[in-house]
Amino acid sequence: MRIDDRAEELRARACRPIRAGTLAAYDTAALGRKLRPMLEYDGRGWRALADEIGVTSPDLSRVMAGQDIAAGKIFAICDWAGLEARLFYRAPLGAAKPRKRPRRCRMFHGKSTETGKHSNA
Repeated sequence: MRIDDRAEELRARACRPIRAGTLAAYDTAALGRKLRPMLEYDGRGWRALADEIGVTSPDLSRVMAGQDIAAGKIFAICDWAGLEARLFYRAPLGAAKPRKRPRRCRMFHGKSTETGKHSNA
């Protein structure tokens, strides 16, 4: 493969996710791009930051490389960085749109169905 062919292939891939699989995943490459300036600004080593976040330093390295890690670790990293983990979620291919379920109201309206009229009034 010539270098020009490789460049064209990479350009074609740039508009789609790294893994266009059928399973749900997190866009760890995008998370890594958001996280890198925060880690560099902090100035401490990745091992110290990983201990503070609650993950391992290889986990941080994997995120920076755009590799998958466990969802719980994504949440820990996002919580530390003040980012919303849901923003990095990639739904599986062909998935239906999320359903919106009505919230149940648990407010007390002043009437109780459990008590009857008291004759002591």
